[in-house]
Amino acid sequence: MTLINDLSKLSVRKRERETKRSLSKALNAANEVAQHLTLGSNHESDRPNKVARLHKFKPVTIYVKKADDTIYNALCLNKLNMETLKEEIATKYSIPSNMPLKFYKRSKRGLLIHMDSRMIEQFEDEDDFIIEISFQNKEGLFEVTFIY
Repeated sequence: MTLINDLSKLSVRKRERETKRSLSKALNAANEVAQHLTLGSNHESDRPNKVARLHKFKPVTIYVKKADDTIYNALCLNKLNMETLKEEIATKYSIPSNMPLKFYKRSKRGLLIHMDSRMIEQFEDEDDFIIEISFQNKEGLFEVTFIY
């Protein structure tokens, strides 16, 4: 019975995440369109010259918690890369900085996938994950699994 409840909760979380992403994308698109609109005169000479935009990276905040925790921890990623994620996880969960970390993603179907930089680049602001952290004594490293 609890497995059905857990699957139901994961399904609800996925729908909420997808809704949040689509709303965020729509707001960003509307904001870009609104920046190009001008009020007032229709004269060609009144239009401002085009200025090249510099896309600045905004920090992305993701929320993570262990399965038995009730409260999420916020991780602010100033860059979406493996090194920044390693630093934030090590700091938040008191893992020695010299210990190697491996990241995995567990899909809804139970597949365990090794995470690379491309997968981390897909993180969006306010994504939430359940994580499992385990120490592999044979290999001397920590494994961090993100459960979607």
